[in-house]
Amino acid sequence: MGETAEFKYRAFLSYGHTDAGWARWLHRALEGYRPPKKLVIPASGDTSKNRRIAPVFRDREELSSGADLSLAVNRALAASEALVVICSPAAAKSRWVNDEILAFSKLGRPHRIFCFLVAGEPNSGDDQECLPPALRSHATVNDGQAATLVEPLAADARPQGDGRTLAKLKLIAGLLDVGFDDLRQRDLQRRHHRMLAITGSSLLVAAVTVTLAITTVLAMAKAERSRAQAEDLVSFMLGELRESLNEIGRLDVYMEVGNKAMEYFSSLADEEVNDNTLNQRAKALRQIGTARIDHGDTEAALESYHEALEISQRLAGRDPQNPEWQLGLANGHFYVGWVHWRRGELAAAQAEFEQVLPIVDQVAAQDPDNPDYLAEQSYARTNLGRVLEIQGEFEHALAIYLEIAGINQRAVQLAPSDEELQLEVGYAHNNIGKLLQAMGEIDNATQHFQQDLLIKQAISEANPNHNLIRAALARSYYFYGLNQYWRGKLEEAKELLALALKTVEDLLLVEGGSTEWMNHGAAYSLELANVEMNLGNSATARAYHDRSIELYRMLLAIDPENLSGRTGNAGAKVQSAKLALLQNDPRQALELANRAAAELQHLHETEPRNREISSKLVEARFVLGEVQSAAGDLPAARQTWRAAREQLDRDFADYRGPEMLAVHAALQERPLDQP
Repeated sequence: MGETAEFKYRAFLSYGHTDAGWARWLHRALEGYRPPKKLVIPASGDTSKNRRIAPVFRDREELSSGADLSLAVNRALAASEALVVICSPAAAKSRWVNDEILAFSKLGRPHRIFCFLVAGEPNSGDDQECLPPALRSHATVNDGQAATLVEPLAADARPQGDGRTLAKLKLIAGLLDVGFDDLRQRDLQRRHHRMLAITGSSLLVAAVTVTLAITTVLAMAKAERSRAQAEDLVSFMLGELRESLNEIGRLDVYMEVGNKAMEYFSSLADEEVNDNTLNQRAKALRQIGTARIDHGDTEAALESYHEALEISQRLAGRDPQNPEWQLGLANGHFYVGWVHWRRGELAAAQAEFEQVLPIVDQVAAQDPDNPDYLAEQSYARTNLGRVLEIQGEFEHALAIYLEIAGINQRAVQLAPSDEELQLEVGYAHNNIGKLLQAMGEIDNATQHFQQDLLIKQAISEANPNHNLIRAALARSYYFYGLNQYWRGKLEEAKELLALALKTVEDLLLVEGGSTEWMNHGAAYSLELANVEMNLGNSATARAYHDRSIELYRMLLAIDPENLSGRTGNAGAKVQSAKLALLQNDPRQALELANRAAAELQHLHETEPRNREISSKLVEARFVLGEVQSAAGDLPAARQTWRAAREQLDRDFADYRGPEMLAVHAALQERPLDQP
């Protein structure tokens, strides 16, 4: 009889109190996991248990002050086949976690101890140490006698490690005693076959086998120089396959497809390169750039986009009447501008977006009733409008958004069943709503947010597994939630923001390394914390706030120069200062408020036209003044408040957005002009 049949529990979860959220998630993930049917698992006496990781013991009973471990926990340890330690700085400091490791080691199964790293650094020896003493290199067991060190399998869920999804699979592989690569391949294959059955999409092969198939066929094509066959495959890779991978959020495979296409292009001799090949090469470069963006490497992405733009410029110059070449050129300018936009280089972004407009307008003029060309006109104007909006040019941006709404309505009339065009109608409502709210027309903005949400909900219900549509729906919940907050409807705002956050958290389980979804999740958590504070729910506010901080840290670990992430992270510090002040900790509040104001001041000096940074700097200065006043330094508070008001008057003279009006009203009540 194998080991599994002798134990009541497949695993015992050991964790520090502050890691309870991780423990709940991991408990559900392990017990809910079903190994792929084709996975070969070492046989044991009880095959039904062997194919499941359940039950898993999670909740330890409270320990009495005089006992090392409660009787119930000791029994659970003895009845557990494996011990999973959720490792973090909190776990490293926990007496109970360490005692559980020692107790399990004494049972003679140290080889069945598994580490699941969620924060900190292993064997760092400082405050970031995440391994409990019993798992470090100097560990001792058996009543203090030195034991042979057993290196436990470590699944690293940190962003800089395996990430949450891969770490879970690595842990499961250890618990099942199977090879990680085998399990991962089988699991990916199973998941993608399941996605095929659910969505009926055109993804004809599982994502895990895509690169193998591509490599094989391209190798054959290279050997036989069957260019037509190879280019058909590349066209599929850069078209239908790209869309399907995009839909399910698999950007890792998405980039690999682009890389394989580039390998094929590099294999061609000069005489084999025609215009169609060049166009496909530009598409592959844009695809690689997009995947690099999502992995935080904007510099490498910009290189890919510039190379794609150069190719598209050559093609468009050869045939000015070819709409495909012209739209390729427009896309080339867009992607270069997109990188500048993400990096906060707004003038450079605007210059690229302005070059897109005449190109798409010329193409649309050739066929005015083509809904695809109308969509291109809409995209081009939306991007330009967003950059103008960030820079505070609201009237100009609003005029563009209203023009976009008309273009989108005409496109939907021409192709009423096209869901992408319907989504564009929703986006237009959302953009108009944000502009109206920034101009102080909060109630007028509400109807546009409602219309946007209704459109996104209907399309998402028809496509429940389309991750990009789910992400768009989350944004609709978020902006409508903010609108309700500023209308004083806190409970409605709380419900909408919670839906936005849940949607993004679900998406992060699919693609845990997505910096865009991390950024959105952090922003949603921060706003939820603000709503909960206003409702008087300090404990819930703290939980959402901590999640926001965690997501910003994950994002910046992947992409340290992400401007939106840096701005949001500094804004989170402002909220941290507020919470510290509410908890009567003025010293901590002062430190946090000073750091936030300094970081935002630096960002503001770099990008003085960025309205988001400016607004957060005003808020940071206001909160810093509040903290200084609470600490008894009223002269410093007055000076800080005056700086906030001066910036408000300078950067937001014509702004009527509710967040800045609220700060302005609060500053009016402060004694700014007293000596």
